Amino acid sequence: MNHANTHWSQKKERGNSFFLRITLLLVQYTPLFFVRFIAFFVCLYFYLTSKTARHNIKTYQQKLKNQFPKTPLPKIMPVYRQFIQFGIAIADRFAAWQNKISPERLIYDDPDNLFNHIKQNQGRGEIFVCSHLGNVEMVRCFARHWLPDLKMNVLMHGKNAAKINQALKQAGAEDMRVVQVADLDAAQMLDLSQRLDAGEWIVIAADRTAPNENSKTVAVPFLGEKALFPQGAWLMALLLKSPVSLLFAVKKNKQYQLYLRHFADIPPSVSGKKRQEYIEQTAQKYATILAEFAAEYPLQWFNFHDFWQEKQLVKD
Repeated sequence: MNHANTHWSQKKERGNSFFLRITLLLVQYTPLFFVRFIAFFVCLYFYLTSKTARHNIKTYQQKLKNQFPKTPLPKIMPVYRQFIQFGIAIADRFAAWQNKISPERLIYDDPDNLFNHIKQNQGRGEIFVCSHLGNVEMVRCFARHWLPDLKMNVLMHGKNAAKINQALKQAGAEDMRVVQVADLDAAQMLDLSQRLDAGEWIVIAADRTAPNENSKTVAVPFLGEKALFPQGAWLMALLLKSPVSLLFAVKKNKQYQLYLRHFADIPPSVSGKKRQEYIEQTAQKYATILAEFAAEYPLQWFNFHDFWQEKQLVKD
């Protein structure tokens, strides 16, 4: 098998379960600074033994620098530094659920006053679109302190995320309702619509395509070249007639910055060519914002697969 062309969800997780278990034990029984120190060596192992991931991150950094020459990439070993940031992000997830990171470490950037809208819990829920830039798990952890009544339905792909979620539950994470994207059908969509009516929220990432070869994608420019983005979030907004907000949680000066942004109103009732045009325009708008956040927080881009999927684009 050509691993360079293998879908991200099908790549073998080398030692992932073992390292998650070790991370849990370290966080439970040692100071956080020691866990982060160990992360340097664990990340070095993956850096040295993950040729494809190294290449993909280097490609991302080159494209980012071409589009945003002033982006703050480190001059010394920038690819390895990105591996380190991912290791620290994983450790922080466990530490937050172990109450070793205070909720006061989360700072809000919320010009649209979405936090109060959620807190008041009035009216219908909405769709939150997130990404694999930053550490959105920190939001779920800290939200239990400020929004104990918030109910989220998280849409995910495959078994990879399930392993991390199981390990986080052992660290003290609360249960969340996970919906596998592959299992979505008419009954599931009706259930999600009813949950929105009840004031619950849907969370879905919009930067990774589904493992199904027949999944709906759209190619839009991202960091100077076209990349495939999933249509799922935007199709869901159309079908559920829901507005969309963006959610980013990034680390900044030893604190976590939560960016909440209203992104799109309730979509118009469109079909056929008009619907496809709406999806393409919305995906492009999202990709532009994602690129801007990547330029500001370049090392917190945690997509280690071939994001541009050049051969797949040619095929399509």
